[in-house]
Amino acid sequence: MKFSTQGGTHNVLSEADIERIHLASLKLLEDYGIFSESDLILDIFEKGGASVDRESRRIRVLPEMVDAALKSAPDSFVFFGRDSQYDLSLENGPIYFGMGGTSEPFFWDYSLGKPRTPTKADMVDCTRIGQAAANIDFVMALCSAGDYSGDQVFLHEYDAIFRNTTKPILYSSPGRWYTRKFIEMAIAACGGEEAFRKSPPIMLFAQTVSPLKIGHYSEGIVDAAEFGVPILAAPGPMMGATSPTTLAGTLVQINAEALFTIILAQTIKPGIPVIYGPHVAVMDMSTAQCTYGSPEQHLGRSAVAQLGRYYHLPTFGLGGGVEAKLPDAEASAQAMMGIFANGLSGLTLTQSLGTLASGLYGSPEMLLICDEIVHMVKKYLTGIRVTEETLALDVIEELGHTGNYLTHNHTAKWFRKELFFPVLFQRKSIDQWIAGGAKPIVDVAHERVRQILAKAEATPLPDGADAEMERVLRAAVLELERSDDRQ
Repeated sequence: MKFSTQGGTHNVLSEADIERIHLASLKLLEDYGIFSESDLILDIFEKGGASVDRESRRIRVLPEMVDAALKSAPDSFVFFGRDSQYDLSLENGPIYFGMGGTSEPFFWDYSLGKPRTPTKADMVDCTRIGQAAANIDFVMALCSAGDYSGDQVFLHEYDAIFRNTTKPILYSSPGRWYTRKFIEMAIAACGGEEAFRKSPPIMLFAQTVSPLKIGHYSEGIVDAAEFGVPILAAPGPMMGATSPTTLAGTLVQINAEALFTIILAQTIKPGIPVIYGPHVAVMDMSTAQCTYGSPEQHLGRSAVAQLGRYYHLPTFGLGGGVEAKLPDAEASAQAMMGIFANGLSGLTLTQSLGTLASGLYGSPEMLLICDEIVHMVKKYLTGIRVTEETLALDVIEELGHTGNYLTHNHTAKWFRKELFFPVLFQRKSIDQWIAGGAKPIVDVAHERVRQILAKAEATPLPDGADAEMERVLRAAVLELERSDDRQ
């Protein structure tokens, strides 16, 4: 089990505010409901006791169904890694940080100084850097396997990730067929179904179609639940576009959509682990683009952390992702704000470390800068130890007004415990910095990327897993080539 840092409990809403948002979401689910494109999901809710109108394809749920689902969902669980030293205990309190997000269409190339179409090799490299980074607790995508055709890309991304990290993996799937392949490849990487079911090292990213709609995309929850794979309920509208332009209104809508996904998961399999992870994305009214670094997003994620505590569920949200197009001062400022706000609020899982341009591409250099930011934030969150020994009154009196603390045993004992030591950021004199080439931090980060990749290899697999993963991949590609009738 990986050692965790305890997050804060900074509140941006009063208890009365939380209750009003909760009740408004219940009313929305009961009176208006959720439109379902999927017959399978209509069937599940109808059998589960919801009011299902087949003609309008609308599902309405009573507050009692919400209460039952929240009681059924565990308030804590382990998000497993393929290597148990990376297991994460998910509950209210501990906080963790993850590389990347959902599959990103571009990749920021340091040598070109601009984004380009990524390759599977890029994805392998990014995953290996995520594996090596000390403060990256779980792995998502920092780019995509863009050198493969659109229908094959997810299969090759699964393959790249499973072969190159033993940390917990959080990933999306564009439908039920792909979810099955995701699970099949994970089973192969674990060395068989028995080992996989005992400690599944994956979580399924599930997302409604805002506003107030669920599609075939979410049918994969059925297969994930069957194998005990945790479900992330992560609706992601944009304020002012697919949700109200007010934070309170958006919180009502995304809360309703997240609760609906949790009900779906618990109806399929009571007790399946779920994460409460609605996004609070904002549309910039001047460009119509999604923002990643706006203050209202940070407020919204703090509210999500509060709602998660209210529901006794682990939480999830963006935090390391930025709007900046380069891994520069703008990017670092936005990443620090998001990571620090999430840490203070106690959000359980923070994603998107290393992503740029509002999630359009990732940068391994930015990932390592974010890794250092997390290192700093974790130090802040450890707080101040106040004991007889740390108060050091006897030492102060011993040395008085003429003493030298540098040579005292108290300093030797405590300085490594009390002081922060950067790994990537540089503490050099100006002369030392100039002698070292006067490098900006992105150049230092790139050197570290090269050092990691020079030593990195594919992660070890159980006996026979390599061949089985290759068999699953080839069979899935062949199935794609033979049929276009998939969900």
